[in-house]
Amino acid sequence: MSFGVAAYWMEKEDVIFQDSARNNISGGETSHRGIELDSLFSLTDDLSLKVVASYARHKYEANIAPLGVRVSIDGNDMDTAPRLVGNVQLNWNINSQNSLNIEWVHMDDYYTDEANLHRYEGHDLVNLRYRYDSSDNWYFAARVTNLFDEDYAERADFSSFGGDRYFVGEPASLYVTVGSRF
Repeated sequence: MSFGVAAYWMEKEDVIFQDSARNNISGGETSHRGIELDSLFSLTDDLSLKVVASYARHKYEANIAPLGVRVSIDGNDMDTAPRLVGNVQLNWNINSQNSLNIEWVHMDDYYTDEANLHRYEGHDLVNLRYRYDSSDNWYFAARVTNLFDEDYAERADFSSFGGDRYFVGEPASLYVTVGSRF
């Protein structure tokens, strides 16, 4: 078993950021607090579980008002900053030549604008990986990303010009590799 935890606390002053209308806003202040976890558990000789997660809070701290925002953003969550992200991987060494990995990836919901009026709901994805190592230095690998073909956004934000914007994530995809070690 291995286990790592890291915590951070940071304050920033005189931050320049771009609001949802693409205006540069100066004089900002932000705070960033969080904890990260990285752990690996050996369940059996052939089965292990890896958990990696981060919980963080990123906030605007200065009472500045981006153009077009009529409310104070002081204390609001920073836009496009989910609080919880992480993944869990179950690894199975089937035998000396075959291994299988299933991974769950989680992205928490988050606000997509400074005023915290618009939100992306977050997503959960499942990925599957298989690898076969032959005895003559050749290997075969296959992976399926987004196994259940979930609709999701790699990133989402809000624009005062066009509203909600989603940078669409990949659909279910199969990747196959044949390689050699030399």
